[in-house]
Amino acid sequence: MIECPQHHLSETADYCSVCGTQIQAGQLANGVVGTDATLRCPACNAQRESAQQIFCEVCGYNFRTATPGAPMPIAPAVTPAPAVTPAPPISTGPMPISVADVTANPTPIAPVVQRWDAVVSVDANLYGTFNPDAPSDRPEQVFTLFEKQNILGRATPGVRLQIPIVNDGGVSRRHAVLSREEAGLFVRDLGSANGTQLNGVELLAGVETPVKSGDVLGVGAWTRITFKAVQP
Repeated sequence: MIECPQHHLSETADYCSVCGTQIQAGQLANGVVGTDATLRCPACNAQRESAQQIFCEVCGYNFRTATPGAPMPIAPAVTPAPAVTPAPPISTGPMPISVADVTANPTPIAPVVQRWDAVVSVDANLYGTFNPDAPSDRPEQVFTLFEKQNILGRATPGVRLQIPIVNDGGVSRRHAVLSREEAGLFVRDLGSANGTQLNGVELLAGVETPVKSGDVLGVGAWTRITFKAVQP
């Protein structure tokens, strides 16, 4: 394995297989060639994504502090408590309502979201620098978020994903989760090896962040995910 200037472990020697940055000749990770053993969890022997990964995706082992842990559970959706509407005052008779009052103060109608769609595409300039390894000819894919908890990750046999990402080695097997709640859509990074960006801002792992229609999620080396709230 070879370390690129951005500190990714690359499978290729000329350009980083994760971010596409050019690698100078002889530039090795920590001065040595990585072995399969150095990229495995000492607690459960699971494959480690890269030397920058902090937690094991299987058992939660902390590579930085060398302490065991538990797999990151997916927190159940939190349903906000219903708002308490105060009782109306007692009236001795109907209050007259003028046409001007109805026109000036119409009753707002909240939009009803029928579903959320995640549009997955390849963006060779996802991080501001052109990545020549990005498969730009790959067509867009649209995934409808039917589940309450929708897992996003690298397509791997035996791993059930609602948003599978193919041909992007920078995406972790269980990268992030999209939660559909009454308050809207939320994204949470699951301690991925290379992190998750929402509209260009790096997310803190384990923290739920609200997502609006039109927001863009950046994962892996070139995967762009655009969210769309589809009205009925």
